[in-house]
Amino acid sequence: MTTETQTLSTTSRTSAIRWRRFALFFVGTLLALLVVGAIGTYLYASSSAGHILSGVNIGGVSVAGLTPEAAKAKLLTALPDVAKGTLTVKAGSVQQQISYADLQRTYNIDATIDQAMNVGRNGNPLDQLGEQLRTMTGGVTLTPTVSYDAAVLQQRVAQIVATAQVTPVDASISFQNGEYVVTPAADGQQVSADEVLRQSIAALNTDQIADTSVTVPATTVSAAISTPDAQAALTKVEAVTSAPLVLTVGATTHTIDAATLRGWVHLDESAPGQWSVVIDRGPIDQLVGILKAQVDQPAVEAQFKFDNGQAVAVPGATGYEVDATSSGDAIYNALLGRSNGTPAPQATLPVTATVPNFSTEEAQSLVSRVKLLGTWTTHYIPSPMNNGGQNIRRPADLINGTVVQPGAVFSFVGVAGPITESNGYGSGAAIIHGNTKADGVLGGGLCSASTTAFNAALRAGFELGARRNHAYYITRYPVGLDATIWISGNYVQDMSFTNDSDYPIVIRGINKKRTVTFEIWGVPDGRTVSLSDAQITNKQPASSFYEFTDTLGPRVTKTVEYKADGFNSVVVRTVRDVNGNIIHQDTITSSYRKVNGVTLVGRYPGDPPAGYQWPTSQGIPPAPGPKPTPTPDGTKSPKPTTEPTTSPKPSKSPKATASPTESPASPAPGG
Repeated sequence: MTTETQTLSTTSRTSAIRWRRFALFFVGTLLALLVVGAIGTYLYASSSAGHILSGVNIGGVSVAGLTPEAAKAKLLTALPDVAKGTLTVKAGSVQQQISYADLQRTYNIDATIDQAMNVGRNGNPLDQLGEQLRTMTGGVTLTPTVSYDAAVLQQRVAQIVATAQVTPVDASISFQNGEYVVTPAADGQQVSADEVLRQSIAALNTDQIADTSVTVPATTVSAAISTPDAQAALTKVEAVTSAPLVLTVGATTHTIDAATLRGWVHLDESAPGQWSVVIDRGPIDQLVGILKAQVDQPAVEAQFKFDNGQAVAVPGATGYEVDATSSGDAIYNALLGRSNGTPAPQATLPVTATVPNFSTEEAQSLVSRVKLLGTWTTHYIPSPMNNGGQNIRRPADLINGTVVQPGAVFSFVGVAGPITESNGYGSGAAIIHGNTKADGVLGGGLCSASTTAFNAALRAGFELGARRNHAYYITRYPVGLDATIWISGNYVQDMSFTNDSDYPIVIRGINKKRTVTFEIWGVPDGRTVSLSDAQITNKQPASSFYEFTDTLGPRVTKTVEYKADGFNSVVVRTVRDVNGNIIHQDTITSSYRKVNGVTLVGRYPGDPPAGYQWPTSQGIPPAPGPKPTPTPDGTKSPKPTTEPTTSPKPSKSPKATASPTESPASPAPGG
């Protein structure tokens, strides 16, 4: 093993010792300086107690070495007046000035002096020493604080901002002078009150005395409803109403002008800025109704008529009917399409053509087969009781030529009415409450015509409808087959029947001097009619009486009621088709009341009292007492005579009524 011995250098040890000595000396020196500085600071501060240190000025005014009181006095005279000048506030488009005096702007002297007194006296001794050295060498300038009435400033700013605010105006649509008008939108502006106040406070929190200003631009506030939105809605309305709408209705046209369309259309604002075009359906449907009334016409059935006693075919015609609902839809949809941008200058209304059930060709092919299907004739005596026969002839004239189509109902009152003087009727007799009213009944006697028409239809084999017998039996009519007519107020007793054949029929009314005849002509379908004899039951023989009255001259007579036996009757009608099958089997019942005949006789003095009756079989009693005595004028009483059984026609025709509890009244024997 080899061993090596090394010796440390004495120079390195000496160098280390020297550095340690230097460090100890530096630290000791620094500590000594700090002690001296602290002592100096303390001595300087103690010597300046109650005074502002050197180098301090406020707002450019030196207050070094002054007491607070002296500094305040100096500052009040040396500092410029911060109450002079104005603050100009520009908020959006509004500009207004606020004077500093109005804000009671002034210095906060006491606070500033307190700040000056603290210069060089804050922190630890080293901090104080550093600050004192800086103050003495470079000086310290303090800015005096300013105070003002913040409430007044806030109030004035709020007023300026409120003036600057502009509320936006929405576009609107109004109806003026028959048309819609757009009022354009106007944007508003908004200014931030907080920003104006912030800048105003910053401008005032300085010691500046010069005028100053703050500017806060306005922010644009757009209207919620723009002009283009409103104009777009108006454009839709104008698209609907600016041009006429031409309607095609069958072979005709009708133009709805723009002025009319404007009355049909309006704008409905369902939500702000949201308009919808509303097309009123009411006037559309009303117009369709008018057009329908002008265009609609029923199909005309072909028929037969008589020309010089020969049956000839009368051509039919096609009918037309406007579909009201579909037509209203067509107009509405055309206008609605315009509002959605689809032009519609015209619209076609649906019209349905209807052909007659019995065509012209059928009538022409069948006219040679037209035959007499049923007829009846009634004899009568023209008298005041039937208006000289006019009340019997008039309904025959009105009914003559009437065509009853297959399935249609013939109404005697419907064709021969109304029963009025203007329609050719006059006063006659009628049965009222079971008794004869000899005159004063409008239309009295026309039952001769209704009974005749009933018997013609009965024998032609058609389906019977309304029919009722007279209150008592009139001998010129077939037993149980009469048909009365009576109209009183809302009560109508009619005579009717239905054409239940496959072809139209023609009714002929034929008037002669003392007869009325109805004939029913048509194409025979092979039906046959049989009538049973009338079965009479419950017979009640009537009697005739004379009756004294004071309304006539002595022994003058007047028949006021005709004798009629009472009874019930039943007639059975059987109608069979060409194969013998029964089509109709009708049991025609009639109930006739008994009516005693009454002839009035004028009374002589001494006769039984008025109203006294005796059988006509006993004859008229002779005049009682002596010969007739002279009358006051010197003449003798007239000899007994017999007055005609009819009375003169009255000048007026009062309405008669029938008791609903009795058989309807009807024209009496004269009818």
